[in-house]
Amino acid sequence: MSLRRQVINTLFAGTADPLRTVLKQTGSGTSPNGVVAAPRGTFLVIDYNGDVTDDDIYLCTVGSTTGASTTWVLVYNASSIGHI
Repeated sequence: MSLRRQVINTLFAGTADPLRTVLKQTGSGTSPNGVVAAPRGTFLVIDYNGDVTDDDIYLCTVGSTTGASTTWVLVYNASSIGHI
């Protein structure tokens, strides 16, 4: 198995096109941890104007159908890197 395939399987639960599942969280400047339910490998973009979290991008590393145990990791901090 190639390294590329191993990364896809590990981070994106085997989804060949990881950008296929991108969510947008509007109206909340808080972390999606334990709040937003999504399968592992899902990206989430914060859309919250007037806050340092606007345009931050998270990657779901532990998926859940209820949201209670969902874990998101900040992979792009727009306030320090630049807004998308």
